[in-house]
Amino acid sequence: MRMITRWLRRGFILPAAAACALSVPISAAQAALVTYSFTGDINIAGNPSVSGSFQFDNATGGSGGVYNGAVTGFTLNLNFNTGTYRSSFAPGANAVTISQNMPLGGGIVDRWALVTAGTGEAISGTTTPFNFDLRLDQKGGGLFTDASLQNPPSLSSLNGGRAQWRLFFEDVDGNPSVYLGSISSLTAVPLPAAVLLFGAGLISLVGLGAGGLRNLRASKT
Repeated sequence: MRMITRWLRRGFILPAAAACALSVPISAAQAALVTYSFTGDINIAGNPSVSGSFQFDNATGGSGGVYNGAVTGFTLNLNFNTGTYRSSFAPGANAVTISQNMPLGGGIVDRWALVTAGTGEAISGTTTPFNFDLRLDQKGGGLFTDASLQNPPSLSSLNGGRAQWRLFFEDVDGNPSVYLGSISSLTAVPLPAAVLLFGAGLISLVGLGAGGLRNLRASKT
């Protein structure tokens, strides 16, 4: 206890805490819940803009490339000239699927896909949203080495593939309709490892500053 007290007085504890924080593997910092934001457009006349976000838990268990419960929330904003329409998360399957070498259109595709139940106000009369999905496809495969759960790939890694979203609606009789579009950006906010390093840096600066202040006081006395 006396040694800890002496270390605290000399400003050693906070730099040591920073060193411990820096020693945490980046993979641990990135584990579990991460929020992603995205932007894009709608494939209709005028190409209105789209923005949204979803929360993804990359520690979710599953098998066969299906991970139920991996999505814990989402919002989608459709920005029309007449105003913004918003759909948001609702309880449902809320799954992420990882597909390797999936047959599609006469070829194969690797796909990272998210699907979640949605809700929102009625649009076009009594039509209401009930489902949202997002697909990141790599034509020809090669995007994944296995079907384990992983973070969504960067758009640049798709290499000629495509990134699309869809919002499904239904009327009171269950007749479906859909808005769909492309995704132009997908970003983790904040980047977990960057936040960890930034916090560790602040801790280190505080510790060094406290030690320097004590040394200055000691020199004056």
